[in-house]
Amino acid sequence: MNYTLHQLQIFLEVVKQLSITKAAEEMHMTQPALSIQLRNFQNQFEIPLYEVIGKKIHITEFGASIATIVENILI
Repeated sequence: MNYTLHQLQIFLEVVKQLSITKAAEEMHMTQPALSIQLRNFQNQFEIPLYEVIGKKIHITEFGASIATIVENILI
């Protein structure tokens, strides 16, 4: 795995906000820049971390377990 601390922070913010746009605003990033980093983080895993249904983001069970691990790393 080859992910950055910034990607971990981005993923946690997306989990918290359940919105790429709101997460980008909170992190003072553009939405496309955040989306690229989120996609790069997702590409580290074979199992989806989240699903986009309509315009809503749904964190998968696997994504929630990764978010818990990431929280423990960042605390």
